[in-house]
Amino acid sequence: MKLVDVHAHLDIFSERDRKAVMARAAGQGVTAILSNGGNPDSNRKTLQLQEKYEIVKAAVGIYPADAAEMSYADIDKELKFIKKNFNKIKAIGEIGLDYEKTSERSKQQDVFESQLALGKPVIVHSRKAEEKVVETLISSNCKNAVLHAFHGSMKLVRKAADAGFYFSIPTNIARSQHFQTLAAAVDLTNLLTETDAPYLAAEKGSKSEPADVAATIQEIAKIKNLKPAAVAETIYKNYRTLFKQ
Repeated sequence: MKLVDVHAHLDIFSERDRKAVMARAAGQGVTAILSNGGNPDSNRKTLQLQEKYEIVKAAVGIYPADAAEMSYADIDKELKFIKKNFNKIKAIGEIGLDYEKTSERSKQQDVFESQLALGKPVIVHSRKAEEKVVETLISSNCKNAVLHAFHGSMKLVRKAADAGFYFSIPTNIARSQHFQTLAAAVDLTNLLTETDAPYLAAEKGSKSEPADVAATIQEIAKIKNLKPAAVAETIYKNYRTLFKQ
């Protein structure tokens, strides 16, 4: 089986831990990991990791909480950096809106829309802002979006699925009724797998890593009463379609 992790933060791991993480991922059949940036430092580290590891694909962007704290001059500088490296990256991520970490909204919205306008596939964060995120994606005529760890209502999930957006299912589906329900409700052709490594682990208090998508495939297969190989094949096909692999 060819497995994919469309949302990880490999730059957070120490160099020693990362080597072991990458080896375990390869051992499980993970063929692509989209490591997501979010600010100037993580974006540059993510591009470096793509150069170092063949299966790492870079997603760079301005995370909403970072956008809220950055000056418009620094935001403009980072957008120019993203454009300069446009042909090196697979996606813009992690971007979106976050109404929990900060009360600032207008700048987040401006930066979100500016990044959607770049035209790459986007990996989207939507904490406590799910409705506004879906509304913005639709009004921006975005066609290639991954809703990462989406916690919106099932009504909103259906609206996003009808718009053609993908949902990446995190490793904590093993203990999350919400993600189990989401995986059951959404057609397999709209699903992807992620870990948000080192976050959202299957066991609370543990660290997740890309190799864990193998267990997520098993969970989705149980929910949909399908063979794991069939689930993995469709999700890999979804990945290739979205990211033009």
